[in-house]
Amino acid sequence: MAVSCATGPTFPSPRSWSCNPSATSATDVVEFFRSPFDGTYPVGNLFDHDKPLGSDDPAARVVTLCGLTVKGQVNGHNGYDYAMPEGTVLRAAAGGTVLYAGLEPPSFCPGLNTTVQALLVEIQHAAPDGGVYVSVYGHLSRIDVSDGQVMAESEPIGLSGNTGCSGSPHLHFGVFRRALSGSYVVLDPYGWHATGEDPWEIDARGTRSPWMWRAGAAPPLTR
Repeated sequence: MAVSCATGPTFPSPRSWSCNPSATSATDVVEFFRSPFDGTYPVGNLFDHDKPLGSDDPAARVVTLCGLTVKGQVNGHNGYDYAMPEGTVLRAAAGGTVLYAGLEPPSFCPGLNTTVQALLVEIQHAAPDGGVYVSVYGHLSRIDVSDGQVMAESEPIGLSGNTGCSGSPHLHFGVFRRALSGSYVVLDPYGWHATGEDPWEIDARGTRSPWMWRAGAAPPLTR
């Protein structure tokens, strides 16, 4: 698992979620998570449902959970960015065990033109559908948990920040599901809400994206 490299949130038009996504409109539902923070913060980069292509590929595009192709977003982004002040308390989205808490491997950040490392936390969860999921919290300024620690839902894990490939303080939140092979595949925790097929689900490298939030617990998609 890893957070996508982006130099900070770019704010999409509300048209990006104009289908009013909810558990009712999702193609699959696993109601399990609470918001990883208290309050409401504007959404920056969205999860890209299109197949992973390089940004220089003429077929590359960004597809939202409503099935819309949008511009001004990060191609291949594997989660959601929430713009919030540095030092905001972050919380476990569900009970589980910390897989990793520390610095990600060094990587080159084109936007900052330097090699960077973000502080991140990964928590493994056993969900009601029998699946094993991992929630990822990236760009932290401080980590308050350690590898192997058993977490209760909503327990603090650290503070939001601006570490790694990031140009403004925000939380990158992503979710992965463990496949039968033992590998982890990224998905959209807000699900898929368009009438057509989800490009990410039908891609050989992708998977089905369920709505993963409990009733009233989803972070609002707002600007």
